Amino acid sequence: MKKNWYVGIDVSKKWLDVAIFVENSDLKGYFHTQVSNDKPGYRELLRWLKEHDVDASTCTYGMEHTGFYSDGLQHFLDKKGYKYTMLEPAVIKHYPIQPREKNDRLDAAKIADYLYRFKDTVKLSRVPDKTMEKLRELHKERKFYVEDRVCYLNRKLVVGKEEAKRLDKMIEMLDKQIDAIEEKIRDIIQNDKSLMENYLYLDSIKGIGFVNAVNAIVITQNFTVFKTARDYASYIGVAPHTKTSGTTVRWKPKPRKHCDLTAKADISQAAKIAVVHDVELKRFYERKCNGKDDADTVRKAMNAVKFKLVLRMFAVVKQKHTYRQFTTI
Repeated sequence: MKKNWYVGIDVSKKWLDVAIFVENSDLKGYFHTQVSNDKPGYRELLRWLKEHDVDASTCTYGMEHTGFYSDGLQHFLDKKGYKYTMLEPAVIKHYPIQPREKNDRLDAAKIADYLYRFKDTVKLSRVPDKTMEKLRELHKERKFYVEDRVCYLNRKLVVGKEEAKRLDKMIEMLDKQIDAIEEKIRDIIQNDKSLMENYLYLDSIKGIGFVNAVNAIVITQNFTVFKTARDYASYIGVAPHTKTSGTTVRWKPKPRKHCDLTAKADISQAAKIAVVHDVELKRFYERKCNGKDDADTVRKAMNAVKFKLVLRMFAVVKQKHTYRQFTTI
């Protein structure tokens, strides 16, 4: 019977720090090496594993989400057919085994240790198909241009007329780029049956338009990587979480600060539209406000509306039908 191995990888721009879990050893005793974050480095990693009598095909590899820096390694492992998982940085940051030192070697060891201790619950990852990958790239590019446009619009409010004219040209150029990218996104969705079906389901919900529908499809990889609506709501920062301890610590439930702020801003705009044009959500919002109009009450009520929208998004996709408004006589 082949032995299962657990390999933790700390990813940076130029280097990969790699650690192999060693039973009955502290983190500093784990086998460690450092290789370059490129294809020659990945091949060197496999040679190093072989030198330690580790069968690369029986390993479970783990690494944190580091965006572009981890893409190459992820594609390499996926092409080889090896098992790997992408972990949220918070998982390792708050891992209970915390040495006094903090360095890349120990971070890799903590990942390897986590993989072993939670081997029964770790969810394996995979590279999205080419269509989803292209959609994700366009989504990132659109997000970049939108953020730039916001910067120019904000600066335009505090500058003179001459600079404002130059900024108008930049804003106009960005508007054209965003429109062109959105057209490409629509083409990709229309040419994929599964994407188009889910897009139409999402678009049937009042308040959820093109931007929020694409956000949900890209972030959830067409509703395959999030088990529940609450998981997605937590990711975009609209699901409240409690924090209690003993008899004295009783924090009010609130969303976490570390989230996808762009997606949260987009769902906030959807909620503002929904409370105007959706009768049910308008009544729900008014009931949550309970006649109060202070900022804290309004914020909590709007967050509840956002969460309702996320629930609807997952419901229509799961049940495979457009949203139907229930009306009472």
